[in-house]
Amino acid sequence: MSAATDRRSRRAAGVYRPPVNAARLPTPRPGPLSQLVRTANTLRAQIERNVLRAEGLTWTTYDVLVLVCARRAVETRTAAAEVGIAKATLTNALGSLVDRGLVRRQLQEGDRRRVVLRPTQDGIDLARRLQGPVEAEQSRLFREPGMPSEDSLAKVLRTLATRSQQDVSADDQGGTR
Repeated sequence: MSAATDRRSRRAAGVYRPPVNAARLPTPRPGPLSQLVRTANTLRAQIERNVLRAEGLTWTTYDVLVLVCARRAVETRTAAAEVGIAKATLTNALGSLVDRGLVRRQLQEGDRRRVVLRPTQDGIDLARRLQGPVEAEQSRLFREPGMPSEDSLAKVLRTLATRSQQDVSADDQGGTR
């Protein structure tokens, strides 16, 4: 019996019957990376709802604002890489921040093709005002029994991010992992 005939006979009367000897693959299950991303999405949404929405910010706009305030001057491509977003996403976030007078775009002195981001005083004031409520939400989550310290979890996450960025750098340079 040919393979085509065998397939047709298993589909007889509209019922598919898998081959008896077919190897069964394990059911896909989410791994730790899936759980990490799901958790990050949940926490991000919670902080947006509980803290940032009142100020008209999303997590992305808040993250960009804090980075620009912390660095005082940062190129757009560096900001996108550090926040972990696409340049187009950064452009959208900056549109809101610039329109609200929280961040300024300036052409770089030595290379007029590059844009440098600088915080305004209003941007610094808003970032400072939001830092407390965001940290309070963070602390509340880490007070739960069985949670690792904030520092130890932050170290693990930084290590993962660094490894991920190293992998991307190796790929960009034609290297292998």
